[in-house]
Amino acid sequence: MRGGVQVWRRGVDGHGIRHATAYALQGGCDAAEVEQQVSAGADAAVAYGPDDAPTVVRHTAAAEGIQRDRLDAEQLRAWIDGADPQTGEQRGRAMTSPDAHLLYDATINAPKSYSLAAVLHPELREEFDALMDRVTEETVTAWSDELSTRRGAGGKQRIGLAQIEVVELDHERSRSLDPHAHRHLWLNAKVQGEDGKWSNVDSQQVFRHQVLVNARGERSSPR
Repeated sequence: MRGGVQVWRRGVDGHGIRHATAYALQGGCDAAEVEQQVSAGADAAVAYGPDDAPTVVRHTAAAEGIQRDRLDAEQLRAWIDGADPQTGEQRGRAMTSPDAHLLYDATINAPKSYSLAAVLHPELREEFDALMDRVTEETVTAWSDELSTRRGAGGKQRIGLAQIEVVELDHERSRSLDPHAHRHLWLNAKVQGEDGKWSNVDSQQVFRHQVLVNARGERSSPR
């Protein structure tokens, strides 16, 4: 499993929120699709009825373990903006700068040969999906256990985390249109500290920790 971390920023007039929402619900990594589908905007989701509207899976990691639910377009937009997707209440201080970090996008990949094998032998797809689920759970758990936020002047006080939230996006092809199933894990920049307060995760830790995320994926992969 190999992958880096990309940052989704707020952008001018909240463009980053709209773009991220559309990408999650309508986009993909296909080079031919990204521009066309994402440019349609998240508001295109209103064309769907209540029963077939696109949703994404959210993983919430807290002391009691990992809980999973689904977010629709409006809930996802609020979540990306740092608010509680159920109540709309802002979590901590609102970050209004265009350069403010909203999400950390960590991609977990397997060799393309895995995807080709799953296409040729459908019975292997179930095993492959189970592998991706296992790496996802390990990654979310590790983020929850090992990342932190900072408080005080200059951020000198490090606070452990009581809750993090991660949205999962599954894509089937690479930018070159080859079969290449992979998964994006969007770690929300807003995290809840052990003191009950919401603030931004320590971004430097997120980037440094990705080496361990990749190592866990390699360990979990079949030999």
